Amino acid sequence: MGKPLFDARRRARQRNLAGLTLFVAGTLPFMVGLVVLDVVPYLEKSHFGTMMAAGLMGVAALLTWSLQSRMALLGNAELRRELRHSLEAGADAEFVGFAPGHEIRSWEGETDQDVGFLSVEGRMLVYRGDRYSWSLPREGIDDIRLLVFGDEAAQPMAPVRVAVYWHGQREPGRTFTLSSRSEDALIPANQATRRLAEQLREWWRSEEESGESGPWPGLPLTDLRGSYPVDRPAPGSCLSALALGIIAASLLWQTTWTMLRLGNYNRAVLWAGLILMGGIICTAHVLSYLQVHQGRVESPPGPST
Repeated sequence: MGKPLFDARRRARQRNLAGLTLFVAGTLPFMVGLVVLDVVPYLEKSHFGTMMAAGLMGVAALLTWSLQSRMALLGNAELRRELRHSLEAGADAEFVGFAPGHEIRSWEGETDQDVGFLSVEGRMLVYRGDRYSWSLPREGIDDIRLLVFGDEAAQPMAPVRVAVYWHGQREPGRTFTLSSRSEDALIPANQATRRLAEQLREWWRSEEESGESGPWPGLPLTDLRGSYPVDRPAPGSCLSALALGIIAASLLWQTTWTMLRLGNYNRAVLWAGLILMGGIICTAHVLSYLQVHQGRVESPPGPST
């Protein structure tokens, strides 16, 4: 197998581009509003200017939220095409993300350790990926469940994954998770993951034996080295968030206090929105980077089950 396509450099590039895109989407409306106030000064203290400032706050929030779904899978379509060509995967194979263990972990900022194509070949579940390939006989599977992390009704972009509980010879209680990457935005990808869970459960409970081929690769990977749990703050996260919060609060005070004293409320609102939105996005990016860094230096005590 050649050099992996979904390597650390590619993950970092996509993570940084996604962060930059969200930063621009969240701050650009406020910048436009400030330019408009400079060009048309009478809007500064008019009701129309107040409506514009309020509308731009809504635009910034909506634009950032809508882009999050696509930025979560930035570059996925290109990666899928390249990997399908590299692996010569069949049209019926599902493009998925694979991760060992039962919890969501971060590998270089991604919740998938590897990406590849999943197919059912007779009694075998076969995965051919960018870095790894494995196969799992149906009799080695103990259960297949859909895992939803968070309140999906309130958070439609909460992670959804298929958990496969399996065992090998003298290796009881193993688990890995899969997520469909057949779509290029997170919300439809979550829906595709639900369909994948149903399809796998239907196959697992079936007794049909068709389409067998071989030879098959070995069992699924269980190594968690190089990862970090996404729900655990990395060392330095609290201090970094506090420092960025203090910087944002200082900028907010220094920038808007004089404007408020002069009655330039519309301009003050736009500057406040610009600073707060930029601070929130920058803080999220820094916390993500700290998890990536910690995953590189920390090794778990043993394989997850």
